Amino acid sequence: MATPRFLVDRIPAGGESAWLPREEARHALGSRRLGAGDPIELVDGRGGLALAHVGNDRDQEGNLAAQVNEVLHAPRPQPAIHVAAAVPKGDRLSSLLDAAGELGVESLTPLDCERSVVPADRLGGERPARILVEAMKQSRGLWCTEIRPPSDPVAFTRHANAAGRRVVLLDPAGPPLLRTVQNAASIALLVGPEGGFSESEIAQITDAGAAKATLGPGILRIELAVAVACGAIRAA
Repeated sequence: MATPRFLVDRIPAGGESAWLPREEARHALGSRRLGAGDPIELVDGRGGLALAHVGNDRDQEGNLAAQVNEVLHAPRPQPAIHVAAAVPKGDRLSSLLDAAGELGVESLTPLDCERSVVPADRLGGERPARILVEAMKQSRGLWCTEIRPPSDPVAFTRHANAAGRRVVLLDPAGPPLLRTVQNAASIALLVGPEGGFSESEIAQITDAGAAKATLGPGILRIELAVAVACGAIRAA
């Protein structure tokens, strides 16, 4: 069984103490039934990993002490994947966040598109951030996906292109995705709303520097398109 993993704000040096926030402490002592001396891993969502064990002390706020034995650091997953997507409806948003977090997406930008059903600013707050943290821990990743401010698809494309990323518009009319992103060190994926990007948006996005690429002949829902595209890139 994998060693239980918990998120902390900061990982100190080996031999020092770290503090599990109250909610993580409650999870450790409650559902995980851990006690003093039990081995755990601490992550900070920024590549840090500490091999530690549960301590005896809790402070007045309910934080739990842990003794750090060894500290490691992992680089970001490569290639870097930046996703810009329209926000899906209902529980499908959780599926989108799970996919991004588990597949090591570096950043997730909600898009306001002509045919958007859900406003881009709906993606924010504590719950989406918590889902991304849990997805990172579930996949044994060490880098948490960052939620970026809302954007429109053309502005995102221009910014990503200026940053030197391979910008890809998922569209059935394009060549296969893996051929399009081959050898790219940083990839920016645009995923449209349920009704797809409008013809005007597609023209503006490609004029701004995006290449079209397909995941196959079918039309996938937003969260599934993100999962398939990022999973294919990670597998390759």
